[in-house]
Amino acid sequence: MSVLEVRDLTIRFGGLIAIDGLNLAVNEWEIVGLMGPNGAGKTTAFNCITGFYKANQGHVLYRGEDVTNLPPHRKAALGIGSTFQNVGMVKSETVLENLLTAQHLKAGYGAVTGLTGVGVVRQREKDLAAHADAILELLGLTEFRNRPLGSLSYGTLKLLELGCVLATDPDLLLLDEPSSGMGPEEAHELGERLLALRQELGLTMLLIEHHVPLVAAVCDYVYVLNFGRLLAEGDPDHVRTHPDVVAAYLGGEAPEALAETQKESV
Repeated sequence: MSVLEVRDLTIRFGGLIAIDGLNLAVNEWEIVGLMGPNGAGKTTAFNCITGFYKANQGHVLYRGEDVTNLPPHRKAALGIGSTFQNVGMVKSETVLENLLTAQHLKAGYGAVTGLTGVGVVRQREKDLAAHADAILELLGLTEFRNRPLGSLSYGTLKLLELGCVLATDPDLLLLDEPSSGMGPEEAHELGERLLALRQELGLTMLLIEHHVPLVAAVCDYVYVLNFGRLLAEGDPDHVRTHPDVVAAYLGGEAPEALAETQKESV
């Protein structure tokens, strides 16, 4: 059974078909890529999977359960964690405060109990802070623990956003353009970090991305969208030399990619 399965997902905006019958699957402990050029429909598909958009037809299954119509917070409670293109944390708070905020569902007490400051509350807050510190150490962000977000670089913010999702203890991680705004070196470091997280935490991931080197470096299987339709799928080496994929990215067929594809089919 797949951890995540998308069946015949279709969404229209007026007369425009943004996603047309998308099918994909993410198996246990896999890192699967959904890639395509700008405007291909990747983020639209992501928003349908996470529940921010409602599809016109099709289904999203999480471990065999139909979660198509569940709102984002219900999916998060099931173990589906998501990051987005635009960093959405509280800029006026520190790194630690953001990680504590991300764990609000795990606090285990209500507002009235929190105001009284009883012993159980203080102990629980210590536990949440310890969990936050463990995540900071895992991501190499300990030195930024008490820094306000406004003083951090964009690459560090993107990594911290990943940390906030990890604070919810997800089973499935959905990443929308995690390398956006990053340089090649930062994107490479992100790829190494994702591989380490899979090994250390046993995470399953769906990576929505247009940066081909990152996808090729970390993904076990790749789907390629173009104009809302599935253009190609397969392992990264097959996909990045597929003539239709090369044409979609570069606006024309690269002879070496076409030759490589033909050689593999012999």
